[in-house]
Amino acid sequence: MTIYLVRHGLAAAGVEDLDPGLSEIGHEQARTTAEALRDVRLPRLVVSPLRRTRETAHPIEAALGLSAVIRDEVAEVFDPSMPIEERSRMLAPFMAGCWSEQNETLQAWRSRCAGAILALGLEAGAEGADLVVVSHYIAICVAIGAATGDDRVVPVPVPNCSITSLEAGNGELTLIRAGSTEHLRPELVTGVRSAMPGRG
Repeated sequence: MTIYLVRHGLAAAGVEDLDPGLSEIGHEQARTTAEALRDVRLPRLVVSPLRRTRETAHPIEAALGLSAVIRDEVAEVFDPSMPIEERSRMLAPFMAGCWSEQNETLQAWRSRCAGAILALGLEAGAEGADLVVVSHYIAICVAIGAATGDDRVVPVPVPNCSITSLEAGNGELTLIRAGSTEHLRPELVTGVRSAMPGRG
């Protein structure tokens, strides 16, 4: 079985909006990504509770005839209610760092996120199925790091609506491909270096 981790499309607003939806480009990215996933065996679709991930999942639901299951474990690393100034100040040094340098709260979030992705993948695999998870930059990086043993918070760039594919088996994740944008036209590749909503 394969796990497909999809980062949400480009958001319509930046950090000043606690829970932005998708921009026009983000909606187009989402539609294009749904087409790329149309032929995958997908009886299960999981999504973060935030608006931009739910809107990214809508075309996938429509293309595959699925209803997404919302899971908090694949939401953003920082609470969306965190003051904007604090989040803006913390994010760049956090993304440039390593998990071993982070506090217990962040490390617990990392373990919970990686554990949930692995467990969901194993459950799908036991049914002979593949899994799509629509999530966020850092959550996807957590899975990549878990699969490769990389301690960096951001081991590779994860553009908007990129597809990261992994396998789950023998109690661990194995990386197949990270942050693929082959399905997106060049003008639809955004967010290569930014985890901030609304930044291309």
